[in-house]
Amino acid sequence: MSVKKIDKKNYTRKVSQVGNSLSFNLPKELTDLLEITKGEELQITYNEDEGEIVVKKTNWVPEGIRPEMLKAMNRAVGKYDQALRNLKDR
Repeated sequence: MSVKKIDKKNYTRKVSQVGNSLSFNLPKELTDLLEITKGEELQITYNEDEGEIVVKKTNWVPEGIRPEMLKAMNRAVGKYDQALRNLKDR
């Protein structure tokens, strides 16, 4: 993930009710910048001293797997997806 530095910006969002939880949406500009896609996990931290929440993209990697190896595997699967699916169906 490469993050481009942008000037600090403030966004205002309305909180909505979804089931028993409350939610808010993320601006497209931020999701594009952070390369956040549907289904991805975000880490939410509450800072009691500052009375704020911090939301970060989770960079989850299975234990014992180097992040660069996982990236290489994802590239290979993406590139050869159809060939791998054809092999599975044989």
